[in-house]
Amino acid sequence: MTYFVLFLGLCFVLGGLAVASNPSLYSGEVGLLLASIAGYGLLLSLGVSFVSLVLFMVYLGGMSVDCVYSLSLVADPF
Repeated sequence: MTYFVLFLGLCFVLGGLAVASNPSLYSGEVGLLLASIAGYGLLLSLGVSFVSLVLFMVYLGGMSVDCVYSLSLVADPF
């Protein structure tokens, strides 16, 4: 279990670095998803499953859809 929590922490940090460095719009979105899933797993390992589920649904339901829509507008050549 300890290794799993350390792995989730590493994924959270790497996802944050992918968002911060942002070499591409798509890798920034993937980093955002990776960091949110890792954060959800970290909260789940702490035992606050309801709060982590609500945050996960609200974040991926709202923010990720907005980011993907913005990416599709930026990537459109016309």
